Amino acid sequence: MAILLFVLLFLQDGLPLFLFADDDPELAFHMWALLGMLISLGLGWKWEGLSAVLTLLFFIADETALLTYGIRAIGLPDGFAMPLSAFSFPFILFPLGGLFYLISWAWEKSSKAKLQPGNSPANKEF
Repeated sequence: MAILLFVLLFLQDGLPLFLFADDDPELAFHMWALLGMLISLGLGWKWEGLSAVLTLLFFIADETALLTYGIRAIGLPDGFAMPLSAFSFPFILFPLGGLFYLISWAWEKSSKAKLQPGNSPANKEF
């Protein structure tokens, strides 16, 4: 679904030329951040922790770029609404995927720690 979303964004915004030939560097960075989130979500099949960190960092950087663009292009206070668009339906899938990878990675680490020898409740002294 994320790949389809990114392809649709490319088609809407003028294919990959949008990444290089935009007058607003913040909007070009927005597309680069979406591409980075898409790639980092793909890494999650093998490395959940790395994927979670990269996806969430790209999301935070994207939010910062959108806030900068909103304040510069629209002004205050309406410029603060620009980063909120990232919390709409299709875009929220990226950070949610990163958050789910983070939860899965933490759960796996917790499960492995409980299964280590000497960590069972029967071995604990009171």
